Amino acid sequence: MDRIIIAEDIKSLHQGLETVLSKFNVDKTEFVQYCDDAYLQIKNAESRGEPYDLLITDLSFAKDHREVKLVSGEDLIKKLLEDKISIKILIFSIEDRRDKIKKFFNFLNIDAFVCKGRNDQKDLEKAIKALQKNEKYYSKSLGDLFENTQEHELTTYDIQILELLEAGNHQSEISKHFKEHNISPSSTSSVEKRINNLKNFFKAKNTTNLVAKAKDLGII
Repeated sequence: MDRIIIAEDIKSLHQGLETVLSKFNVDKTEFVQYCDDAYLQIKNAESRGEPYDLLITDLSFAKDHREVKLVSGEDLIKKLLEDKISIKILIFSIEDRRDKIKKFFNFLNIDAFVCKGRNDQKDLEKAIKALQKNEKYYSKSLGDLFENTQEHELTTYDIQILELLEAGNHQSEISKHFKEHNISPSSTSSVEKRINNLKNFFKAKNTTNLVAKAKDLGII
């Protein structure tokens, strides 16, 4: 990987990242503190025919005086996917909720996840070596993310329903949204059935409890 961009708002972490990257043959390393800046630089580099090979990004970015459109690393990744920009993605974060991290691999198609912590520099080295071989990587402190696969694996459709429920939409409104966006199945009965399946899966008493449990797990 010749060109790497890092989105990290805590400057004190930049040196540690530089130390790790200095062990690899990296031609260009760019640090930015805002996701908006990372997106613009990646987009501009793509337009010039000099694309970045890897994005290393945190998930959480502190708010300050500046107004931004992309407030988190997740927003940045979703925007890159939306624009169909090809770039390897490594998330470097204190996040340790397995279900949320699993969602990043399954639905945001990230390439690596490294937990911030005492041994994170060694972990970052392992991650970059894995990416150089086109392998996926995540911190071993997370255990086996994909063991004990549940009978009901969450799908993109499930995530959309949960997000729409969180936004306060009722079943009929979710059905209407799906029809408008050509998402299938879109009937109210299909949406109701899926919500009931999700309630059973999460052992939720009602829709409010379902949304709360999904949020606690970091799924939405």
